[in-house]
Amino acid sequence: MCGLPFAGKSVLAGALSRELRIRLLSYDSQIYPVFSRLAPAGSSVAAEYDFVQDIARREIGSILARGDSLIYDDLLLEREHRRKLAAVAEAHWADLVLVYLDTPQSVIDERRAANTRTRARTSIPEGNMRMDITLLEPPLDAERAVYVSPDYVLPDVLARVSARLTGS
Repeated sequence: MCGLPFAGKSVLAGALSRELRIRLLSYDSQIYPVFSRLAPAGSSVAAEYDFVQDIARREIGSILARGDSLIYDDLLLEREHRRKLAAVAEAHWADLVLVYLDTPQSVIDERRAANTRTRARTSIPEGNMRMDITLLEPPLDAERAVYVSPDYVLPDVLARVSARLTGS
């Protein structure tokens, strides 16, 4: 899963996980809260992110090494992070299906405003949001992403993901 905050990644990841009966690994709820505190003291935001991403890739590798499939829910805004993740999948003879939530900024702004009113602890500061927007590198054709719009229909997304997994 990749896309900007409030694009709908976690909602779609949960639905795909339930429908496909595949484990869901969430950067926001399972990786970052546990491992960010292990980053070296004084690390920059970028260094801390890279540190935690390395741990996430090792965890993903361990899951794949056991022969299990998973859905990884993360921003993955930069192509380099997606490339590293693809390398982990390839090293474990696993297929990577990149699902990109191509959500317009206006929809993200509406969702963010609604979330801020109802769940202040999960709001994203404006500066962080602007940084994420500038970091976003939409997938290239070579990444073969499944593009998903905010008005997606779950059976359609399931069919496209399944087709990618079966090679059809």
